[in-house]
Amino acid sequence: MKKRIIGLDILRDIGVIFIFFYHFFVEYTISGNGTDPFMNGYTYFFNILARPASLFLFIISGYALMYNHEQELPLGKYYKRRFKGLFIPFYVAYTIMFLICFLVNNQVVGHDLPISRFILTLIGMDGVTQLVVFNFYLIGEWFMSCIVVCYLLFPLLALLLKKFKYITLAVLMVWYVFILLIYNPFSFTQLMNPLFVMVYFYIGMFLHEAFGDKVVPKKIRNTCAVLSVLIFVYFILIGFVPSLSFLKLEQEPSELIYFAISMTMLIALRDVEISPEKNSYKFITYLSGISWFIILTHHRIMILFYQRLNVEEYAHREIFALMLVCIACTWIASIIVRELSSKVKKLL
Repeated sequence: MKKRIIGLDILRDIGVIFIFFYHFFVEYTISGNGTDPFMNGYTYFFNILARPASLFLFIISGYALMYNHEQELPLGKYYKRRFKGLFIPFYVAYTIMFLICFLVNNQVVGHDLPISRFILTLIGMDGVTQLVVFNFYLIGEWFMSCIVVCYLLFPLLALLLKKFKYITLAVLMVWYVFILLIYNPFSFTQLMNPLFVMVYFYIGMFLHEAFGDKVVPKKIRNTCAVLSVLIFVYFILIGFVPSLSFLKLEQEPSELIYFAISMTMLIALRDVEISPEKNSYKFITYLSGISWFIILTHHRIMILFYQRLNVEEYAHREIFALMLVCIACTWIASIIVRELSSKVKKLL
């Protein structure tokens, strides 16, 4: 059995935590119509790592597939394994949330849309395509659509990695810079475009191929840890110190900084060692194990609460209580989806 890389679990946990709390506070304003300006500070704080969190989740995915030698599997077996791991939980979670939304809202999701658009949900592409056309999107975020495309392209990317490792990296980086800083040919933001996100996925694959089981020297890890903290402090300062707001960058150049902190955090944490006997190890691996189910369920649960409750008059204590309720409901929903998905997988 291959050794578990606890550092990647830590990264995954950080990602899920920041994404969860970012969505909770941003939906206070968007879905709950909350007006407390203090909440904007929480939204900004958790958004600092929400975007990098998304990036290193893609990097980790590419790295993990190479680490598990999935490029060596027959295509049929590879795609079957990816389908069971990705789509079965998605279908189970979608069905549960679809029924809950019907009971709460007294109408089905997309009740006035052409049923033909449901194909976008079946293939996991509703999260991205809902940016340009109304569909039956309910759960999974744009992340689901992007990871579907990355998994589909993995065998091709793995072949290119084997034969033209550096050339492929160079071509993808040129594409990355072009679409990010020069011209975006698509009708929605490139930051949620699978063909853009694919670059992060390939970088994860490349890092495994280039460094494999080599331990990163402690000095480099410590340097990257310091750089991660400095970048985090930079975002804190430009967000909370008005006199430093002039240092803010536009969204596209900021993506380069998010990319940088993603890489520094990955290098700093990859080789972390924690004894499996410690409670911290057990907690980290447990949260990492249910992270996909949290991503699938948390956002819709929050939206349902915010849409049905009058949070405009909530004091901070009520917001905190609602946060605890969302944490509990997401945890319960994640366990249910995990168990039902496991049963469906066994049937298959």
